[in-house]
Amino acid sequence: MTANPALPDHLRARLPARPAVPPCDTTWHVDSDLERAADPATPLDEVTALLGHDNMAIRWTLAARSELPLDAQQRLATDHIPGVRAGLAVNPVAAKPILRELANDESADVRRAVAHNPSVPLDVLMLAVESTRTGPVLLPRVMAATDEELRLLAASPSPRARMLVAQRTALPSDVFELLVADDNIQVVKGIAPHPALSANRLWALAARHGPSLFRRLATNPNCDPELLHHMACHATARRVYRAVAEHPNTRAETLVLCLGDDTARRWAAEHPNLPTGALIRLVNDPDLARHATANPALPLEVMESLIATYAGNLPES
Repeated sequence: MTANPALPDHLRARLPARPAVPPCDTTWHVDSDLERAADPATPLDEVTALLGHDNMAIRWTLAARSELPLDAQQRLATDHIPGVRAGLAVNPVAAKPILRELANDESADVRRAVAHNPSVPLDVLMLAVESTRTGPVLLPRVMAATDEELRLLAASPSPRARMLVAQRTALPSDVFELLVADDNIQVVKGIAPHPALSANRLWALAARHGPSLFRRLATNPNCDPELLHHMACHATARRVYRAVAEHPNTRAETLVLCLGDDTARRWAAEHPNLPTGALIRLVNDPDLARHATANPALPLEVMESLIATYAGNLPES
């Protein structure tokens, strides 16, 4: 109940204080070679001498340095430890020929690191993403792309290239419209949460692409209560219910539908639009009580009753 923002101060004061957590022991031994590898003041000849160190942590640290001669990069690019190669691949100072080589690396982690390098050339970026999942985080190179580069990516025959652009919020209007009209569902999933989409356009996308797009549409701030209810009624994947249950526009009867899903019911229990009767019942559910008591819509009298019961069960001092 301490997580409930609507809990009055006089009731919060009746709850027991959280036990103090002892401080962690932060004392550890640092290898002197590792210190030199991490120190930007270490002379380059000493850095070069450490390239063949048998401790991979030292070579990994070297790969992240802000100044690395080309010959040092070439040695690190062939290191037998993928983590070392990945450390170099994400380093903004890595040379373009090195990045091109690492974009074809046998390790997916290394190729992914190339894609996350803020200085990677666009053609090398495309080479890396064609064979590797880059995750939900927008890539730094795409964030820094010019409008012309965005147009180039959005017009690419590669859906993966168009997906990268679709995840970006700041887009030229022509690029935005091109991505909204894209036939590839993965590209449209990227653009579906965009705040520039009106409620009417979200309805149109739902009608065009069906349940496969519902979860992403439910993350759009402009999704209206009617569309959220429609998607909950016609969902074919459980993750849709969670997204609907998290949306601030979801109304009471839709949240009741979400209570039927084992995962979404936790978010529905915390939603302030959940009907009071359903919320009070959930307070007595051992699986959902913690979530229900965190709901700001919980009636004050229920809070008082719960705290009185709790306080009465505390051992006497």
